[in-house]
Amino acid sequence: MTPSAADPDGGAQASADRVGQAPADRGAQAERTRLAWRRTALAMTVVAVLTVRLALHAGVTPVRAAALIAGCVVWVFFLIVAQRRIWSLARPADRTPGGAPRSAPVNAAVRSPALTAVSCLAMAAVGAALAVDLWSLPLWR
Repeated sequence: MTPSAADPDGGAQASADRVGQAPADRGAQAERTRLAWRRTALAMTVVAVLTVRLALHAGVTPVRAAALIAGCVVWVFFLIVAQRRIWSLARPADRTPGGAPRSAPVNAAVRSPALTAVSCLAMAAVGAALAVDLWSLPLWR
């Protein structure tokens, strides 16, 4: 069965009836992705709080102060990336009346995870710097 003008969803209903399943909810994928970004932002917040706690546990030194500042900058950077991705999932596509995009779309599906990976690696570097700085303290033994 081919999709026709009378079937605006491209034949999804007809194919779903054939296999005995309900048609997929097109909004559910965006909602799951938005929730995943929120969970990731929450996890990064927990990591940032634990990093601050670890840095302040044994007193502030120049290395620990630099790690605190770097950790906070990385955390804010990640929150901006995550929030921009969440907003991009929430807004409808900007289209002309003919259906073509008004401008070339930015590939946020690739850029956002790449920036997230950079944020996670930077936070890991901050944690490693703190671990090296705090290694001589009895905190680890």
